[in-house]
Amino acid sequence: MNDSNTEINKDNFERFRDTHRQSLDRLFKKIGELLKFFKETKEENNNLKESIKDLTNRITELKIQLAKSNSDLIYKDKEISEIKNLLLNANKEKLSIQDKQNLRSRIQELISRIDVHLEQYEDERKDYDY
Repeated sequence: MNDSNTEINKDNFERFRDTHRQSLDRLFKKIGELLKFFKETKEENNNLKESIKDLTNRITELKIQLAKSNSDLIYKDKEISEIKNLLLNANKEKLSIQDKQNLRSRIQELISRIDVHLEQYEDERKDYDY
């Protein structure tokens, strides 16, 4: 009976050892998968951090470009306003030059009329001076 118990115990121990080995193999396999997943996740995380850093730099560059564009736009808008003012002033001056020309013509016309009236007056006076 002792031999049979020993045989049973030996068989049980062998089964237990095989089961234990299989469990350890599965555990090591799972640990390996977890380590592989951790490594891949760590690499992906580092890649994402690099991407975030690159995108942040790009955003900063775009903000600088936007600020420069806004500054240029303000400058151009100011320049356009100045040109509009110059144009308006030029139009005013042009109108005043035109008004001056009209005034000169009117004055010349009046002078001509006055001359004609003076000539007529002198002619009439001559007629009465006899």
